Parts: sequence; C-alpha cells; structure tokens
Amino acid sequence: MQDAKLKINNNEISFILPLTQPTGKVRVKERNSFYEYGNPVAVRQTNLSLNHYVEWQIGYDLLLNEENKNKTTLNNKQFINYKGEDKLPYELSEILYYSFQNKYITKNDILNVYNEIRATKDTIDILDEMQITRTNPIETKINNVEFYKMKVSYPLIVHKFGQYDIYAEIMNREKQRAIGIQPMLYVCLPIISLKFKEQPLGRILNSKECGEWVIGKEEAKLSLELFRIFGMLTEKHKYDVSMILKTLFSV
Repeated sequence: MQDAKLKINNNEISFILPLTQPTGKVRVKERNSFYEYGNPVAVRQTNLSLNHYVEWQIGYDLLLNEENKNKTTLNNKQFINYKGEDKLPYELSEILYYSFQNKYITKNDILNVYNEIRATKDTIDILDEMQITRTNPIETKINNVEFYKMKVSYPLIVHKFGQYDIYAEIMNREKQRAIGIQPMLYVCLPIISLKFKEQPLGRILNSKECGEWVIGKEEAKLSLELFRIFGMLTEKHKYDVSMILKTLFSV
C-alpha cells in the first residue's frame, strides 16, 4: 500500500497523494455539493470531472518504530503522547514544520493556535453528543428469509476553510482494532486543486497515478487551522497536538 509522501524540491513543499488505491487513506470521491454524501469512484474506469474530490484521512503522528522512521522526515523529533507512547510527527505535522521553515507561517501564528488549544476547556464532545444511532427494527422478508431491517446513522460535522472549496469532515466511527468509537477527520480537496503531469479532467487515471498538493501560504494557514480542530476533538487529541507543537516549535 502506497502512503502519502512529503516532497521538498527547491524549498517547494508538497504532498504526493496516491489516487488509485480504493482502500487506502486517500480516495477519490464524487458529489455535486459538499452537503451530499460522497461516493467512492473507480478512477481507472471513470473520467474525472469537477464533481470529483480527494478525501484524505490525514494524520499527525506515527508510533515510533524502525519501520515508521522511514515514513516521516521528522524521525528525530519524537514525543510522548497522551497514552505514554513514543511517537513521531507525521503528515500534517510535517506540513507545519516545513511551512514554518519557509516562513509561510510565523512563530506567533503557531503560538496563538497553541494557546487556543490549551485554553479550550471543553472539547467538542463528539463522543457524547454525536452518538451513532440506528432506527427501530422493521420485519422484512428477502427470498423467503426473515430479517430485521434498520438504518445506522454516523454523525458528521463539516468545516469549510475560508473562500476555498476545501473542507474538513469529522465523523464518529467504530474503532477498527479496539472497542469503542472515535472521531475521524478527513480533508476534502477538489480534484483541480492538485497538480498532475497531465490534465486530469475528462480522463481516467493511469495505474498508480498520484496527485500533488502544493503547500503555499494559504495551505499552510489551512493546515494550522486543522491542527486547532484536531485539538478540539477529544482530550487525547488536545494533549497530543499540544505536545507536537511544543516539540517542533518550543512554544
């Protein structure tokens, strides 16, 4: 499985996003407007259009081990997270670090966000107020087999960044490898916001094709705002992103 990868070329910062993996952290989806549910598309069979966007389950850290050291450029910046685990800054943290190096954001910008996160008395309480629900069961028969039919609803909140058609979506989902539920954050990028070697609209993607999200001043500010949103989700997220800002920027 190919991961998103930071690229630095002559001080230009970008992330290379693999777009042809249907089960990865980066997927191409389709919808007419942001309030519709986005459906995954087979990019090797579907011509891309303005209705397509990239959904990226962006992260900010990795567990410290030999394998993960090769996945981040900040493998010498380890910190201890909320659970007492050794972690490495990753993806969103890398964007912030190199955005600061390139003077896209200032120490004061970072300090303001750090103070806002630390001053948050209550998290969004998604886990308490936005519970996963299901409807009352209705008896139904399919091929002469009796079933009980229900609908499961996953709560979702959406944040739009300024005047851009870039969104953060936060959904409560079941944990895949543990008991309980957790908020999952996804960044939604219009397909035309990415760079391609060949114009993507009106064609299918090539095998293992990637898109490139170039980070400039606006993207850097967006990424810093994402950090603030992460810090609002749960006490664990609040602690972890605060520790990352302290580790990377000595705030």
